Amino acid sequence: MFSWYLSRHLAQYKLMTCPCNEFRLIPRPMECEPHHVFQPSQSILPQQIFEVFPPSLVKLIPGIVEFCSVKAGQSQFPLGSKLELEITRCISGEESHSFHHFELVLKNVYPVQIHALWLALFASLVAPFGGFLASAIKRAYGIKDFDSIIPGHGGLMDRVDCQFLMALCTWVHYNTFVKLATVSVPKLIYMYSLLSQPEQSQFLVDLVKAEGDVLNATQIQQLLNVLKKQLH
Repeated sequence: MFSWYLSRHLAQYKLMTCPCNEFRLIPRPMECEPHHVFQPSQSILPQQIFEVFPPSLVKLIPGIVEFCSVKAGQSQFPLGSKLELEITRCISGEESHSFHHFELVLKNVYPVQIHALWLALFASLVAPFGGFLASAIKRAYGIKDFDSIIPGHGGLMDRVDCQFLMALCTWVHYNTFVKLATVSVPKLIYMYSLLSQPEQSQFLVDLVKAEGDVLNATQIQQLLNVLKKQLH
């Protein structure tokens, strides 16, 4: 709960959402176009989440909507045709309605709140096992602490053993669910090197054509030669 409300509060400040490429002792006001995860939106939770819990428990969630499937009558379709299935909100007592799935729509919610909630669950349930792993390593080597730089607490590794597992989870979560497309110049050059020779030539021609139509044939050929030299 703390991660849910704290992430919403911090998402409203440019100082916490704008990227910064320099270190300053005294921060200055920042201006940027906020990332979509820091803007209020409407989110629909995947229906697979509710399949884990009993339906009677899911129905207690505020705002939950129950959807049913309605199978059209045989008389509306010719013989041998497949019956169409329509998904609509369940109506209590309607015999033609058959339960299909639950749906929960979150309105005016920052997407970063959902990400923060999952990271908080991981930090609470899984990250402590990083400490257990560090303890197992110390027991295997017959030592009490990794070091003694901090009196009474051991070394720095003894204090941040759980953070290594949490840092790995955060990195994987960010690259998988937040930064869906990671495009950079080194990655583009690497992908270019995987292409065959005809594909590389076609890529360069299309790239030059996309950059400007004001170049004549000679200028295009000169630019292609420069690109080939730089990429090779």
